[in-house]
Amino acid sequence: MAVPAATALMLACALLLASCGGGTEQGQPAGDAAKYPPGTSEEMLVKTTGSGAGSPLDGEKEAVENTAVGTVGSLRAAVELAGVRFTVVEARRPDSNAVVAGAGQPEVQGDYLEIELLAENVSDGIVDLSEFSFRLWSPGIDARSYQEYYGSDPRFGEYVSNNMVSVVLLDYATLQPASRKLKAGEILEGVFLFCDLNPTSVARNREVGKDSTNLVVRKQRGDDAGDEAEINLAAYPD
Repeated sequence: MAVPAATALMLACALLLASCGGGTEQGQPAGDAAKYPPGTSEEMLVKTTGSGAGSPLDGEKEAVENTAVGTVGSLRAAVELAGVRFTVVEARRPDSNAVVAGAGQPEVQGDYLEIELLAENVSDGIVDLSEFSFRLWSPGIDARSYQEYYGSDPRFGEYVSNNMVSVVLLDYATLQPASRKLKAGEILEGVFLFCDLNPTSVARNREVGKDSTNLVVRKQRGDDAGDEAEINLAAYPD
């Protein structure tokens, strides 16, 4: 009679465990679950690991140096060329040329691109900004159309190739060309490029988008002549 009693006891224990949730549940294997330290919140995960449903915090986008063609994923992108680091501070798309109207130009409504730059001499010698040229490339730019309106004035768009125009680095304070020599470590601020994106009309050029527009910096003369670096403007809102 001892054996049947032991068997009955084992069956009773099994039924008790099952009723208390002791059985195996179907679900995600424990090994697949991410493990974080105790007290880790969803907000902390967004800030430190990039996981979770939150979006990046404002003010945490940092400068990115990019020496090759391509889309730059954060604000204040920069390229380094021939000893100078050029940083795009802002890229605006105003609907008039008011910012340059004092430079012998009438104020005209239209579609324009204003790129504020910062130039820093990161070499150990003097660099001459007049040896650099600044260009805009976009499949929506018709470079052949600039001559008709601007003639030989190269400040706001001059033909380079079918979809590329050159523009002049200007000083915000004087609206004059800002190309000059920089000492080692010197930073030039308050300069910009200004381009008319539709020189034959005041309408918006819908063929030009910032995601398909590149600022091209070229070493035109001197050492490293012919070298170029580009920044795509997709990360800069209008």
